[in-house]
Amino acid sequence: MTTSRRPFREFDDSHDVESLRLARRVIRGLTMSMRHIVLAPGSRSAPMAYALREAEELGAITVHVRIDERSAAFTALGIALATKRPAGVVTTSGTAAGNLLPAMMEADLSGVPLVAITADRPEELHGTGANQTAWQQGMFAGRVRDEIHLEQGEARLEPESRDDMLAAETQVGLLLRVATGSSPGPVHLNIGFRDPLVPAEPGAKHQQGAQRWARTPFVPRRVSGSGSAEQLRAEIIGGEILGARTVNLPAAGAGERAAQIRTQGEPETQAPSQPPATDAAESAPQLEPRRTVFVMGAEAPAEARELARRLGHPLLAEPSSDARWSDLGAIQGYRLILQAPEGSPASELAGSIERVVVAGRPTLTRPVQQLINRADVEAVQYAPGGEAWFDHRLARRRLVDLPSTALFAGVAPAGWQDAWTERGLAAQRLIDAALTEQETLAQGELSSVRVAQFVAETVKTPLLLGSSSVIRDVDLAAVLNRSVLESEPGQRTRAADDGGRRVYAMRGLAGIDGNLSAASGIALARNTRVTALVGDLTFLHDVNALLVPATEREPDLDIVVVNDSGGAIFDQLEHGAVGRREGQAETVERFFGTPQTVDIEALADAYGHEYHFADDLETLGEGLSGLEDRIGIRIIEVRTDRTILRDFHARLRAAAEDL
Repeated sequence: MTTSRRPFREFDDSHDVESLRLARRVIRGLTMSMRHIVLAPGSRSAPMAYALREAEELGAITVHVRIDERSAAFTALGIALATKRPAGVVTTSGTAAGNLLPAMMEADLSGVPLVAITADRPEELHGTGANQTAWQQGMFAGRVRDEIHLEQGEARLEPESRDDMLAAETQVGLLLRVATGSSPGPVHLNIGFRDPLVPAEPGAKHQQGAQRWARTPFVPRRVSGSGSAEQLRAEIIGGEILGARTVNLPAAGAGERAAQIRTQGEPETQAPSQPPATDAAESAPQLEPRRTVFVMGAEAPAEARELARRLGHPLLAEPSSDARWSDLGAIQGYRLILQAPEGSPASELAGSIERVVVAGRPTLTRPVQQLINRADVEAVQYAPGGEAWFDHRLARRRLVDLPSTALFAGVAPAGWQDAWTERGLAAQRLIDAALTEQETLAQGELSSVRVAQFVAETVKTPLLLGSSSVIRDVDLAAVLNRSVLESEPGQRTRAADDGGRRVYAMRGLAGIDGNLSAASGIALARNTRVTALVGDLTFLHDVNALLVPATEREPDLDIVVVNDSGGAIFDQLEHGAVGRREGQAETVERFFGTPQTVDIEALADAYGHEYHFADDLETLGEGLSGLEDRIGIRIIEVRTDRTILRDFHARLRAAAEDL
């Protein structure tokens, strides 16, 4: 005899309105793996707001409120970027949901688990001309890893069992699993709420907040077949990589020695006549000597950096790769080497490259892209977990494991690393000298490159680099580990581990929107002060990030604004050359330079934030010091002249003839 299954209840809120009951189940599903959520106010999303307040009171989640939806989305993106865990943004219906698109696009190509939670009008209001009603299902199609729609009245509120796959909270939990799966990225949860949207009046038997908001995840965490990055890193350091083969990598500093590769032996139950493993190792092939470089782009896997070091190959590392901190292998001034004039020693060195291993996503300079696409160079993409942006039609193929990457890269020939290190140090001396010369010619006036170099090398906090010129200036000129290199060898430590320093950047689509909001999210997630280094247009494009409701915790954030009154990057592109043609200067300045005259001090005062003006490096250093004495948002403005940059870069390239 069988009995019908009854609803499985962990709490009873049957007295309340259905919209609140659905919102509670959604949040229970979210809190299985989410710790932060950003809410933008709205009426249709009101059930989520009330339920979130209950969950926050019980310590299940931290809620941040922002008025502007685009800023809210990028704040959540910054939180997810810093924590590597899903972070959510809640909006009402209509254009509010549409304002999430830029952050969702960035999260898609950056592989960030951003969760868009959009309230929707119920299905019966669609197609009736009802206010703020738009078709939101599928609105982020092609940008998200997955999406679900929950319609009030159809979503199951009372699960049949603890792991009922049709229950609303279970569906939400599974959606978050997708967001953090083998190919992390954004997901979309759309919820159709019906009136009433406010809690019912509590009755005599109702105890508000009595429900249990969080419980143990119902799906066991999947173990990746290739292992975690931490596991792989441990295996590299230990000298072997487990998989189809075992690779014995050379010890640090022994790049000229070939690494041996042997086929894994049979199980211990093999027949006694089986040759011993040592015989197989002796007859195994050696790694070929190769003149290989590792190009480290944004969010490059750490194990690729360690592999390059073990094989003795140089690193060409962008600032947000987290590979610029090491005092072993990261090449200073690499961009200048790659664009050195033909016939120079640096050009000959770059021209001798045979193979390139790309890790992460390099996006900053054309010289790097030209290297990767050279006809005489073989290039591969190391991407063990896949990359959202990677197209298999690219000339370079994707490698998913370290053994095959080691086989491709080979071992560095004698002197390969030393040659790159020597050229890199010479390039850095040229860059530093050119910046000093520029200050002399400009009679002490700062250039944006010098400001970027100083800030990146000085700050003791996590650093977010704004898109456009700023991050490229840091990439060109900054030695992020300069203090480490200048210390005694016995005292050298990885600077990134000292105080949690790390460089962040949004390189998925590299837009100038949302940079300040993302920095705010990083500060909130890490519970520490963060520095954002941005240009003036990037700052103004996200000025709503300064609008923090009075009820909310203000992020501890220093915003260094390099104010050159417009868009400096276009002068470094081909448009700068067009602007020097007769009769074209005004056109290029109007349509590309977009000059602005905003009073940033007045803007800071209007939002109620502290302001500091720096007219030299000494006052800039003063503005960046005293971290323990500052709370909240502080804006540090440095004014520079963008018209001098093209001549500076031209002089620098000319100086590279003897590099």
